[in-house]
Amino acid sequence: MSTEIQSQKMIIKNWGYKATNVYIEKYYKFPSFLIQNSKYSKMKDSSKIAYMLFKNEFRRALHEKWIDDDGLLYLEFTQADLMDKLNCYQGKVKTILNELETYNLISVVKGEFNPKTKKNEKNKYYLLQPEISADDLFIQNSFDDDLSQTIDKSTSSRNAEIARREETAKTLDNTGNAEIARREKTAETLDNTGNAEIAQDYYINKSLDTKRHLKDTETDQLQNQVLLDNFVEIMKEDSINTFVPEKVLSLIKTFSNTYEEAQQTVTTIHNAKHKAEELEKTVVVYEELESYGIDADKGLYMTLLKAYQKQKTEKVNNLQNLIFVYVKNWFIEKAIAAKLANEQRETFNELPTVSTENWLE
Repeated sequence: MSTEIQSQKMIIKNWGYKATNVYIEKYYKFPSFLIQNSKYSKMKDSSKIAYMLFKNEFRRALHEKWIDDDGLLYLEFTQADLMDKLNCYQGKVKTILNELETYNLISVVKGEFNPKTKKNEKNKYYLLQPEISADDLFIQNSFDDDLSQTIDKSTSSRNAEIARREETAKTLDNTGNAEIARREKTAETLDNTGNAEIAQDYYINKSLDTKRHLKDTETDQLQNQVLLDNFVEIMKEDSINTFVPEKVLSLIKTFSNTYEEAQQTVTTIHNAKHKAEELEKTVVVYEELESYGIDADKGLYMTLLKAYQKQKTEKVNNLQNLIFVYVKNWFIEKAIAAKLANEQRETFNELPTVSTENWLE
């Protein structure tokens, strides 16, 4: 048995579907109106996927008995839950929810402060039904019919092609064998002039490979420069999940030699924030820091600038490690500290007022 066949069998054994896999596999149902309806088709793909994921949580809602007094289903999520389910950062979560609310596909009821637990309750997320017209139903039925016909035609064409190839294989005569024999004979009678030709080809190909390598290097450098020049615009796209503000992105671009280095710095900032949250056992929504009385954009900018300044004036073995430490400390000492202080003030304000009347009588 050849190595290639053994490798193929190993891949099939490790990754092929077993009978049990078919039963335990889970599929999400994607609502067709998100694509076919003229209104909802304009939504971003991330918002459409979020609606699908939320809708598939209804079974959990029934199990958890998330049903209000009017018999309506709702979902409960913390900010961390949403980040995990939607696989994105806080800023992206906020953008998705805002768009779903704009299209009246979700309604968020903020959790109230619970004096017993001294914490805010989880937000309630009510998924709303779309506005579907009779035309939408007609389009859906037409689409299903067309799809069924297309599949039938495709199957017929494929069967006809298979039959044609089988017939061709059966009627193939020995002319193919004659051609193979002729080529083998030609190879045997090749004289030493062929060796000279091979040597010449080798020299030419080697020169071409060198030139091609230089050209590829120049192309890579040019492409990298284009990416770096447009780094800020690229990172501001909705498909990029980052809370890092534009001012800080511009700073990163200025101090980066390559696009990869700039991108790595953004990743380092996210990792530093996550580590700070892990150490302090809390989650910070960057966009909410302003409400805690902190200028987050300026603070993060100055923190990063200090790291770059130290690199210019002192010997720094690993710039990314330095940025990680600086940003992590800033989140702990400034951002998270401001959030915790704000929560303490809210807790104090929620305490009942004690009357002092008649105390001195």
